Amino acid sequence: MDGFDYQPQGGVLSEWLLEVSGYEDPVLNGQLDLIPPRGLVEVEDTIRLWERDYAEDTGAHATRICGGYGWREFHWRNGALHRYEWKHVLIDMRCRICMRPQIARVYMVTDEVWESSGLSGWPCWRCLEDAIERRLVPEDFKPGLPCNSEQGNHEPELRARIGLAE
Repeated sequence: MDGFDYQPQGGVLSEWLLEVSGYEDPVLNGQLDLIPPRGLVEVEDTIRLWERDYAEDTGAHATRICGGYGWREFHWRNGALHRYEWKHVLIDMRCRICMRPQIARVYMVTDEVWESSGLSGWPCWRCLEDAIERRLVPEDFKPGLPCNSEQGNHEPELRARIGLAE
């Protein structure tokens, strides 16, 4: 792949997925999601930071750096080889029922409410209300979860239904 072609749409997130290999630390190996507002520049900055930290932590220095669009390899005098691969992905956060362009708000209702809806996936709260044929009330939301708290990024109508103060 030589590049990417992305047409911004409301409710669709642009994200970079970064695959990392070659570290002894299992936390650094594997797939890392760099979500908005992190972009391609931040992917490169993250790689540069990790490689600088590796040099400082080990005393090693890079003997070869190679790469192209979507990948980099760092060869180290101590024999380590760090490989980074990244790709652009789109994550559609719109409700699958109404396809409203707003990014779906994360909330969690009780098992009883969810089962009564007959829905699957990640519907917006308006479509959930349509499915259960009534307005959501604070008792419908699972208590004690960050997604149902002040930490959640909720619009005023959903905040009111959850029972959060204005």
